Amino acid sequence: MAATFGWTQEYGSSGSSTKADLGASGNLFNFKNVDDATAANYTTYPVVAGANSYDVWLLGKFTGTFNKVDNSQFWMSTDFSPNTGLTVMWACQDAYQTPSTAATYASASIPTADPGSQNVSITGDTTGCLEASGYTDWMVLQLVTTTAAPAGDTSLATFTLQYDEQ
Repeated sequence: MAATFGWTQEYGSSGSSTKADLGASGNLFNFKNVDDATAANYTTYPVVAGANSYDVWLLGKFTGTFNKVDNSQFWMSTDFSPNTGLTVMWACQDAYQTPSTAATYASASIPTADPGSQNVSITGDTTGCLEASGYTDWMVLQLVTTTAAPAGDTSLATFTLQYDEQ
């Protein structure tokens, strides 16, 4: 048997947050000026030029029967085009926090190529693994814009989580 993978987004206040299963691929979330897991309402809550989006707290969810999942590697495989005034920041966090627009958790530029080694921890350890159904730690993303960001929708960006399964 093989592990089944899906993305999960956690949102809401820490202590009373909600986890929403997003699926495995497609337009699963949008950067916006609200903390929720609804991809379709981004026009109601736009990120204006010069502002930050709310943090997006993603997890990799693995279910099914498998021996081991490890070596989780995360990167942005397709950038916005054009990307003028748009930067995606990220961090791996082992504890959920209430999302905000402050640049608090996602503090590094996201890799734009396969990092070559595990950069997403499991149970707080970058050498960690799953041996039963569960989640990776959080991949926290935030869109940071400058006043040079053009008005209107951006193109799609693609984020990849690669892992080894045994």
